Amino acid sequence: MRKLSATGEAIREYKLNASGGYAAWSKVSCTDAYRMHVPSMGFDTTGPTECKKVIFGWVTEIEAKQELVDIIEHGPCVTCFLNISDKNGGVLAITEVFKLNDSGQVEEIWAL
Repeated sequence: MRKLSATGEAIREYKLNASGGYAAWSKVSCTDAYRMHVPSMGFDTTGPTECKKVIFGWVTEIEAKQELVDIIEHGPCVTCFLNISDKNGGVLAITEVFKLNDSGQVEEIWAL
C-alpha cells in the first residue's frame, strides 16, 4: 500500500479494523453532513446519525466482515478495494470511493 494522507490513513486503519463498527469508523474525519451512497442497496444517507442507523445497521444485520485488498489515494479521492463476506458465506467484491474536501474531511462516499 502506498503513502496516504492523514484521512486516507484513518480510512485504511478503519478498514483493517472494521470489526470495531461505528466506533472505529467515527475516528475518520468527516463533515457533519457527509453522504454515503450504496446504489445496489438503495441507500443514500446524510450525516453520522443516519449513516450509523442505516449503513451500520445493515452491516451488523448481515454480520459483514471486511477484507481490505488495496487502497489508493489520487487527488481528493481515496479508493478502497474490498471483499465483504456475510453470515451466509456470500462474498462481494466492493469498491468504495471517499471524496475529501479541501480540509481533508470525507464529504461523500460511494460503495459500488
